Amino acid sequence: MNQEKLAQEPYIQEIIELSRVHEDRKVLHRKAGPVLQQMGNDAAFLKSVLQRNFNDEGYLNQRWSQYNIPFLYIYENEDLVLKIHFFASHPTHETGIAAHCIHHHNNYILTTAAILGSGYETMLFDKQIETLGSKTALRINKHFTQKEFPVHTVDSWEPHIVYLPETYSATLQLWTPDKKRATDALRHNPLLKALKTPLRKAIQLFGMEKQFGISQAKTVQWYPDGDAFTAIEEDAYFAPTRSAVGPEIDSYSMQTICRFIQEKGLIDIEFLKELAQRSNTPAYYKPWLEKLIAGEMIPETFAKTEINIPMKGYSREDVMRAAGYIAS
Repeated sequence: MNQEKLAQEPYIQEIIELSRVHEDRKVLHRKAGPVLQQMGNDAAFLKSVLQRNFNDEGYLNQRWSQYNIPFLYIYENEDLVLKIHFFASHPTHETGIAAHCIHHHNNYILTTAAILGSGYETMLFDKQIETLGSKTALRINKHFTQKEFPVHTVDSWEPHIVYLPETYSATLQLWTPDKKRATDALRHNPLLKALKTPLRKAIQLFGMEKQFGISQAKTVQWYPDGDAFTAIEEDAYFAPTRSAVGPEIDSYSMQTICRFIQEKGLIDIEFLKELAQRSNTPAYYKPWLEKLIAGEMIPETFAKTEINIPMKGYSREDVMRAAGYIAS
């Protein structure tokens, strides 16, 4: 994605400089938090982010799915990734409903800044995971909402869960590996990208995932199951959402993004008109762009109410019961 122009933005330059100066990635994330908040509250900057995405052929032609939730790119290099993610609420605005399984991000640290809406509720769990036969014991370390902590960090390998927000929400996110590695630049090497799958398999075969900073061959997620947690392999868990593609999901994704444009006051009529008239703009963009141009309200999108586990969903209370905070 063409990002040279956006890379010159002062916020991006500041994040890049923080990354250069602070070898300790946790220090980087702590220092970057206030900058992420400033970025998320700067309408002019966010408009430039929108134009960066909508002017990019790769973004325009990407394949949306239920797995590939609506997002906007901001910037990335071999050290870091900046994005905006969108979180739809429950159709009844009910809270305490899990958005997905308990999971970690392997060797990546994530810092999130709430920039729109109610924000979500989350739990962070102890990294020490105890396996009890077919079940798993997880201990809750921290339980909070984004209203309490608008900026928070999830450490590498730290299991966590997000609950659906009360209202449609957006976060600005910084992702980095947990430490700098000599192999980080390989992720952006065009030749090695073509060999990504066989290289990954070779690294996993020799058990060197952490040295190279890649995910394990078999990664699991967890869901509450009575008085403990049950693991499910990521490939099995994500298979249905990865295969859920098509016109309805394309339209849902653009509706979600246009709702953000409207709620954040980022409407640039001239740019939107030009985008709507381009021959390379996907057809599913145009009804939502036309609503923005006409000043019509973009209806809120809602999260799916089922996830890919046997009981199809679970609540905050189910997690607390499985973690031993509520009696069975």
